[in-house]
Amino acid sequence: MNTLNAHLKKMGLQKKLMLSAALFSFFYCLLVLPLLYFQLNSQTELQTKLLGEAMNHQLADQVRQPLLQQDAVSLQVILDNLVVHTGMIKQAAVFKPDKSLFAESLDTAPVSKAVSRDVFNQTLTLANGENWQIQITLDPGDIQHQAMTIFWSISALGFLLCALLLYWASRLGNDISARLQNLTACLPSGETGTEANTDADEISRLEKRIEPLLLRPASTDSELRATEPVLESCCLAIRGINLPQLQAHLSHDNLLRVLKRFDDIITTISELFKAERLSGANNCVYLRFVATADDSNFLLRAISSHLALAELQREQANEEGAGLILSSALAIDPIHKGDEDAANDSCRFMQDTAAEATFAQLSATSLLADPWQLLTHETVKTKIPAEAGIYFEALAGASDNASQTSETFLFADLGSEEQALFERQLAYLRNRLSENEEPHWQPSTSGNPLIHIAS
Repeated sequence: MNTLNAHLKKMGLQKKLMLSAALFSFFYCLLVLPLLYFQLNSQTELQTKLLGEAMNHQLADQVRQPLLQQDAVSLQVILDNLVVHTGMIKQAAVFKPDKSLFAESLDTAPVSKAVSRDVFNQTLTLANGENWQIQITLDPGDIQHQAMTIFWSISALGFLLCALLLYWASRLGNDISARLQNLTACLPSGETGTEANTDADEISRLEKRIEPLLLRPASTDSELRATEPVLESCCLAIRGINLPQLQAHLSHDNLLRVLKRFDDIITTISELFKAERLSGANNCVYLRFVATADDSNFLLRAISSHLALAELQREQANEEGAGLILSSALAIDPIHKGDEDAANDSCRFMQDTAAEATFAQLSATSLLADPWQLLTHETVKTKIPAEAGIYFEALAGASDNASQTSETFLFADLGSEEQALFERQLAYLRNRLSENEEPHWQPSTSGNPLIHIAS
């Protein structure tokens, strides 16, 4: 059963629709047509019985007077007229009280032995007290023929509708499948064409492509989402370690292009990971990640942003020969810590003061990090559940002026599931950046040599 379910999941949308249409057609033929056949047969038997009884009563009224008068000639004429003018009546006979035949009329047309006939008998009591027997034999073939004509007409119409349903399912499935494949092809992915086609289910491939974008459940009420209370937030400081060296050695145009590329990467990452870029200072860029009631993975988004930024900056530096070398620091934003600080949240001065202290702490912590490293404090480490599989290492002897007693931790690794998701997110970011990529670098005209300062 599991193998069958797995096989069905891998089937394309067109095959699934055609399979559904074929199953519907099969059950139609298996249930509806037999039911119709038995119902028509039942109606044929009922109609034959009613007709036989009616003809018997009619014949009894007609032969009553000839029997009283013992008029065999008139009786034979009545029987002959009944058989000749009524096609379904194949035999009509009258029997004496002693069961001997008195008069009979037979249809002279040849009859197949396979034809079944229904015989109807009725006792006729005359005024003199004698009990005569009247017998009529009917051939229900005409009624059965009409019933079978109805049955085969409905069957043919049903088969035609099933064929049209299969054709419509094939066309509809093909159209929807093509649209899903075109939509999937428009979405960026780090997979090769062979890897992307291993799963034949177009919807599964589309879900896999857009999974990096689904960072939180969608809400149907945009106004409610806009007014959701902010439960917590964190700030990520990104320091350009070698920014002074770039300013000293690169031409003005090339420096602007390096920084413009950096801005493009920051903007794309902010869109994907729902980050808010704050004012920068002290060679640092600050990003804020907010947690709400429906989205509590703000710390994972911040860590993923650092990893993506570091990877993309390395690639940019390798391609262009010069680029920013980054180090990062992550801390919980003290502005939003729950109901106990609701009074501070309503005071803009207190918010600005807390933000300034946080930025100063982050700036100092980022100075302790080596290139491409992410440092944080125990507060952040304890808020990430152990089952998330995100690993940190204690950085012995490292502290900053803002928190002398706070132990500093170095981000080490993501869990396997988070790493797999991050790889798809990174592929999405690469494609987004490559779509609108412009030449950010041009040869220097100032005579200053380009130096390789990316490690």
